[in-house]
Amino acid sequence: MIRLVAEVLDKQVVDARGTKAGRVDGIVLELREGRRPLVKAIEISPITLLARFSHRLAAWYARYDAKLGAGRGVPFRIPWSRVTRQGPILEMDIDVRATPINALDDWLSRTIVRRIPGG
Repeated sequence: MIRLVAEVLDKQVVDARGTKAGRVDGIVLELREGRRPLVKAIEISPITLLARFSHRLAAWYARYDAKLGAGRGVPFRIPWSRVTRQGPILEMDIDVRATPINALDDWLSRTIVRRIPGG
């Protein structure tokens, strides 16, 4: 048995190569009549994180995030079937480079950091 909030929410996620992919910002459950909820996916996204505090702020961010490219503007979901627990870390069998998870970091690096002397 797993305690979702304690053992999954806010935990570090890495890909199969060990590259950090962020932290779990949300857990997607499927509610089933007369049965326990089923974990469907985890979400890694500033949108999900912001929604934990303010849906209005999350919607505002999502509009601007959508401008960063394909797959943006919505939280990135990783199917639970593609996640394994490795102690305090969760490992996904997806290469983080093939996801939009780091789009904001990549954009900041391309447009801002390179313009800073020594960046």
